[in-house]
Amino acid sequence: MNDLIEVNVLELERAMPRTATKTPARTSSPRSQKEIHDPRLQERIRSLLASEIRFVYAGEFETLEGDDQPIRDAEELLGTLRQQSGAAPKSASEVIGDLSTWNTHDPLLTFEQEQVLFRALNLLRFRANRLRSRLSQQSSSAKCVATIESMLTLAEQIRSQLVRSNLRLVASISRRFSSSHQEVEEFSSDGSMILLGAIDRFDYSRRFRFSTYATHSIQRHFFRTWKTRQRRQQRFPGTASEILAEVAEEYSEPPICHDPQKVVDELLKHAPEVLDEREHQILLNRFGLTDERKEAKTLREIAADLGVSKERVRQLQLKALEKLRPFLNPAEFNVEAVALC
Repeated sequence: MNDLIEVNVLELERAMPRTATKTPARTSSPRSQKEIHDPRLQERIRSLLASEIRFVYAGEFETLEGDDQPIRDAEELLGTLRQQSGAAPKSASEVIGDLSTWNTHDPLLTFEQEQVLFRALNLLRFRANRLRSRLSQQSSSAKCVATIESMLTLAEQIRSQLVRSNLRLVASISRRFSSSHQEVEEFSSDGSMILLGAIDRFDYSRRFRFSTYATHSIQRHFFRTWKTRQRRQQRFPGTASEILAEVAEEYSEPPICHDPQKVVDELLKHAPEVLDEREHQILLNRFGLTDERKEAKTLREIAADLGVSKERVRQLQLKALEKLRPFLNPAEFNVEAVALC
């Protein structure tokens, strides 16, 4: 009987629906809830996610996991360089925008110092970028955001020091490509922006001097700018306003010919005697003597009308002028004006 009751109880237990036991979920701490809903923290996270962290990867970054010695070396070197120059910490853009920094005497960096600063710069950006990839507006903590921001701040200070230590290099190259004080300022401004880009792209692991890399980048940019200006000046030649201001208004050049129309009429009277029909027609069209409007034609237009090349028209024009030269009357010309020409 008891065995039968136990069997029935077991069958009832099997037939009853089982309810899964749930482990009560952990409630977020009040601090975490506060951080999630902090608008200032959310804005800092959005700013980090929207920004680009550029760095040059080096294989040793993986072996430096958990090793902060390269960063401590860079901080120590920054302190030493600031004491020597007496400069306050600034961002790279502030250094370039402040004209007084161009006259400071920041010490030039040795190869070993360049390696320390560039290693720490790219290592900080590498680690900041890796932490940023884990950021989320729902689960990120203020501590993680502060760590990323402190890394980027230190990286910017290192970049600023690299700019300060190479501004004299930019100024030196600018003076070689400039012919006036204004051009020196323009080239220096452009060169400082090229310097910033060179710092972000420089691969210290190749064991080259940064000054060599930066010099090639700046000179290449300056040469392209200089060539563009040369082409513009050749295409649009002009005289400086300062030179025009020095010329007296009453000054006028003496005329070469007292009566140009009389000379032309005299030459046209003798033209049929010494010129063939084609040479005569070329001179009339070239100097606009065919009609009252006096519209001169180009060598290309005359060549198209005659069915010959432009060079052939030029040769025939010179030949015709040589034939007419004996008919020029020297008395009609100002000898002094001709000598000045």
